Amino acid sequence: MIDSYSKTVEELKNDVRSLLTAPDTKMIDTMNLIDTIERLGVSYHFQNEIEEILQRYFHLNTNYHDDEAYDLYTVSLHFRLFRQHGHPISSEIFGKWVDVDGKFKEGLKSDAKGLLSLYEASYLRTHGETILDDALALTTATLKSMAPNLGSPLKEQVVHALVQPLHFNILRVEARRFISVYEEEEEQKNETLMKLAKIDFNLLQDIHREELSETSRWDDVETARLPEYMRPLYKAVLELYEQFEEELGGEGRSYAVYYAIEALKELVRGYLVEAKWFIKGYLPPFEEYLSNGLVTSTYHYLTATSYLGMGSARKQDFEWLSKEPKMLVAALEICRLVDDAASYEVEKERGQVATGIDSYMRENGVTKEEAKAKFWEMSMDAWKDSNEEYIKACCYIPKDILMIIFNLERVIDVVYKNSEDGYTHPQKVLEPHIIALLVDPIKV
Repeated sequence: MIDSYSKTVEELKNDVRSLLTAPDTKMIDTMNLIDTIERLGVSYHFQNEIEEILQRYFHLNTNYHDDEAYDLYTVSLHFRLFRQHGHPISSEIFGKWVDVDGKFKEGLKSDAKGLLSLYEASYLRTHGETILDDALALTTATLKSMAPNLGSPLKEQVVHALVQPLHFNILRVEARRFISVYEEEEEQKNETLMKLAKIDFNLLQDIHREELSETSRWDDVETARLPEYMRPLYKAVLELYEQFEEELGGEGRSYAVYYAIEALKELVRGYLVEAKWFIKGYLPPFEEYLSNGLVTSTYHYLTATSYLGMGSARKQDFEWLSKEPKMLVAALEICRLVDDAASYEVEKERGQVATGIDSYMRENGVTKEEAKAKFWEMSMDAWKDSNEEYIKACCYIPKDILMIIFNLERVIDVVYKNSEDGYTHPQKVLEPHIIALLVDPIKV
């Protein structure tokens, strides 16, 4: 099945590539096509073409302010695409929709499609971009009030976006959802692109299932001495670094294993600190808690380990990561703060004393609800850090390297959606995604 899918995908890729690079196509049409390709989950086939097109368009100095063709929907989409690809486009392009008092004009409130596009774009904001802070507040409130009266399919798109913004979503989860949305399009749908998205999704699903089967198989006799729940982990850790060092040595990248091992050592030391706190019944000051909590968020270790399998990850990229750049720290903060806010009750049931929420409550004299709200607020500030540092780092770090950090942040947003602890109770949050991504193929 995989071979059959692969052959068909290669044929369809050529057709879509011709569509994407067709001469004399209007910028607006090409940008819409790029957005569709990305949301369908097949943009990884056309990375070079997309980067080249966006680079060219970004330096055109397009007159977004005076050209009537650039409505709110279009300008917001272009802003989002440029920012997603690391281009420092200014949020001032939204100025034509702002009045003399700095507020968005009332007339916008009837443009649901434009507001949805602006809503999605506003999540790529950075610190100090008041216009995007205002845009997020306006679009969220207005779309919530408009949603019940909208027609399909816009209504369903708005309702979904208000729960799961595009920038915060896991790419494969978004692709599975958007394939169904795109299939319902009557006027805009391209059948070749639709077919590529479906077959490519099924191909990747088969590949991922095979990989999952390989990683979940564990009959090593040595594990018999361990408790049942630890045996798979023990075997995985035992084999992992030996395999990586052998494989990467052949590629001249054995240095990468060192950085992953160092990140693992740091993580284990952090777990030891938490164990000591638990045994002593010690509740540390919030700064002390957070310093260790960022380590035990696991995201430094997971990022370093992810880089092992990326041929594009150079030694200088591992060095950059080992110095804990601001973008990584933002990811650690998002993971720790969101996890703590969503899993507080579960942790208390387990007898956990040293929780971030308890530490913050004691130190600041606030209620549990106030502490949780503050954690969510701090996590949103960390997203601004991440967006900002991504644009800066794109100048010297490959985008696929940086995207690993973004994607880990997105996992946290999806897993802990609406303060649900999806790891502890996967049935409601994670199970539908797992079934959609790994079990049920798409009918072609």
